[in-house]
Amino acid sequence: MPEYYLDTKTYCKSSQIDFKNDQIISITYQQMDSRTGATKGALQVLKSWESSEEDILKKFYNIFKPEEPWEFIPVGFNLPFDFNSLFMRWSEYGIANVSPLYFSSHPYIDLKHVALLCNGGTFKGCTLEKFTGQVYSGDKVMDLYAKKNFKAIEKYIKDEARCFVRWYGYLVFELPDDSLKFLKINKDIQVDISISYE
Repeated sequence: MPEYYLDTKTYCKSSQIDFKNDQIISITYQQMDSRTGATKGALQVLKSWESSEEDILKKFYNIFKPEEPWEFIPVGFNLPFDFNSLFMRWSEYGIANVSPLYFSSHPYIDLKHVALLCNGGTFKGCTLEKFTGQVYSGDKVMDLYAKKNFKAIEKYIKDEARCFVRWYGYLVFELPDDSLKFLKINKDIQVDISISYE
């Protein structure tokens, strides 16, 4: 399967998330090996400050191809945020009219669910940086963008991608073994899932 690390960075002038008006300033993606978690090819960063938001949205739409869901399977953290941002901004520019509900049937892998379990089932403190060793949170990017410190944003994006990919690779190797251990420990448990219609 063609899995791709995916992350967007947005800029908003208010303290509230506004998918319709918050500007997408970067779109980052990189192909990954579904069996090992290793990267395949270089990290790609589409930057609005080098062209425009509309330009990077058009480019990414042609790469992502929503009409072909199995050609680009996103792997990320809190992907519904990225999906809503992309769909609303694609719609604003007339690039595509795709419903945010589209992703209810689109394949993707979101590590936020894994992080939630690793965080004891608690949403508070369930952040990417907690589990990857990343130094800063994504909130820092908005401040850097306001100051036009694009070099620092690019460094942040690359560091975040490196930390994410390292964690994903670890999970790809460790989770299957943990699941087998669970099955061995609980081999005496028999679950009857048959349904009687009589």
